[in-house]
Amino acid sequence: MRQGYAPLLCALVGLASCVGIIGDSGDERAAAAAFAPAEPTLHRLTRPQIQNAWLDLFGNPLTIPADLPVDDVLYGFSSISAARSTIAPVDAEKYEKATYEVLDQIFADPARRDALVGCPVTAVGEPCVKDFVASFTSRAWRRPVSEEEVTSLQVLSANVATDLVDEPQGLKFALAAVLLSPHFLFRVEVGEPDDEGYRYTSWEMASRLSFLLLDAPPDDTLREAARRGELATAEGVRAQASRLLDDPRARVTLTRFFRDFMNIGKLDALDKQPEKFPQLSATLGPSMRVEMERMFENNVFEKEGDFRDMFTTRDTYVNEDLARVYGIEGITGPEWTPVTLPEDGRRAGILTTPGFLALNAHKTQTSPTHRGRFVRLNLFCQDIPPPPPGISTTLPEPEPGKPTTLRQRLDEHRTNPECAGCHERMDPIGFAFEKYDAIGAYREVDENGLPVDSSAVVDGHSVEGPIDMAELVASLPEVGACIARRFYEHAGAHLAGKGDKGSVEELVADFAAGDYRFKDLVLALVTNDGYRYASKPSQEEVKP
Repeated sequence: MRQGYAPLLCALVGLASCVGIIGDSGDERAAAAAFAPAEPTLHRLTRPQIQNAWLDLFGNPLTIPADLPVDDVLYGFSSISAARSTIAPVDAEKYEKATYEVLDQIFADPARRDALVGCPVTAVGEPCVKDFVASFTSRAWRRPVSEEEVTSLQVLSANVATDLVDEPQGLKFALAAVLLSPHFLFRVEVGEPDDEGYRYTSWEMASRLSFLLLDAPPDDTLREAARRGELATAEGVRAQASRLLDDPRARVTLTRFFRDFMNIGKLDALDKQPEKFPQLSATLGPSMRVEMERMFENNVFEKEGDFRDMFTTRDTYVNEDLARVYGIEGITGPEWTPVTLPEDGRRAGILTTPGFLALNAHKTQTSPTHRGRFVRLNLFCQDIPPPPPGISTTLPEPEPGKPTTLRQRLDEHRTNPECAGCHERMDPIGFAFEKYDAIGAYREVDENGLPVDSSAVVDGHSVEGPIDMAELVASLPEVGACIARRFYEHAGAHLAGKGDKGSVEELVADFAAGDYRFKDLVLALVTNDGYRYASKPSQEEVKP
């Protein structure tokens, strides 16, 4: 009986696919002013965000539908992809199916349904039901709703109730229309003019804050602050952000940023050759990811320390999976054990974790190029262009009976002048980590039994191995600047352009002034004009 109303509900969703604001400001507009932030846009809710939004509306127990559209990654972050995503017809069908799976759980239990509404649903026209539709819609759409919007939902509810001779079903279809609307599935940000430019409204800032820090809709306190207009000022935004950072959900959400930043979600599908690596298990990849995430959580939430300490810390977390790679005895089972590695040991910080090393390696052997490229791109924010067309990236095979190290083969590869420029920037960094194999285990000799040379010269700095390299990374000012820039891009869901230059520089300075504490970076970001302001939206529409 839903099919007759499906076209209407899909049409509501389809609005988001057909009409929207086109991307970021062009280069000409960005260059025309010292401060030209991105235009406001539509941000499709990610899977965690929509799941949390359902829980916010209906509470537990609630079985979350599993078949939702997958969150893609663009420029390293799912947030940037979400800001450029519409809803394809196949995804609209997934949202519709999932929405009814959620609503069916509520409406199958009359007591739970009536408790949600606040009264028995005997007639959709009763004042109690009308008031519920208005309050539910406002909460779902994360803003005040107009009388016209509420009236249209009431008319839909009444028509369905009449057609099906079922008052609760009429209400259920109205709620489905709310949950399939672009106003629920997207963060709709338009902004408003003020004395200093074009600023996000207090209600829009409530959603920007809450989804950035909690991956969830605004709570009652944040909604009340929005209603009073407190989020129109940097002071009001800072106060609410400080409160949200103390919410346990902030730990999960900011760790998700770190997962994107370090690209470690791929560890869940770790692909190595079992015959070559006896430490391999079905759970090793996820264990590698969790170790790095726990290191982040410890730095940000327990120690509230200098973020750069993550590159030199000897403190980590190990279970049996990782103990086999580390060579630590006495740790069994999946439980996590905090350990402090020896000060004169072989590892320090996240760049010597098995997760980082295994992720940036091939299936059976290491890759100094991949490891160095990651550091250049993700930690230094430096561009590395792809190989020129027609250039072979295959390393020369050693002569039979004359084994050579991977480093020696890469040295030969860099004799090609078309390759040398980029490889000179990437490979030396990776050479410093050559004493860890493709699964991150320590070694003194390679797979051919040849001694491993982990010395290198990186940007004029001599390093004698991974510990030196980790300390160099931690000391370079461009690393702190890169972390700040990447968080700015993640939070704003766009790559920083010319118009963002001043905002990024201010954020970098604030990060340094706060001794590189990540929580202070968050507070500096949400009060930064680049996050609170937008360029005036163009009038051009995206055509279907």
